[in-house]
Amino acid sequence: MKVIAFVGASGTGKSHRAAWVAKEHDVDFIIDDGILIKGGAILAGVSAKRESTRIASIRRALFLDEMHAAEVIDAIKQHEVQSILILGTSTRMVERIANTLNIGNIAQYVYIEDISTAFEINQALSNRKN
Repeated sequence: MKVIAFVGASGTGKSHRAAWVAKEHDVDFIIDDGILIKGGAILAGVSAKRESTRIASIRRALFLDEMHAAEVIDAIKQHEVQSILILGTSTRMVERIANTLNIGNIAQYVYIEDISTAFEINQALSNRKN
């Protein structure tokens, strides 16, 4: 399986740009905040954004709950995923997600700073605060 990582600090616009990055790298599936996505549709998982605490959100995004991880692993197998984009706030985070979901090593890293200007990143951070 081809695994691409998309890395950037929280609130910098990764989710907003994920579909474009996936298309640029010929990837159909995305892992973002605890969910498996294809074509804008959620196929499996539970969004970390639904959690009430920051700790619970991090645990959800990292697939630390075994039932949650198993649901997404099963969906990856069921959909015969050949390529996937993993979003995360650090290289360590995306590597941990790839390992937990048993999807192999990351072949390429894309950083938000590589595809967004400082103005766009600051705009995303500002919008998130409001």
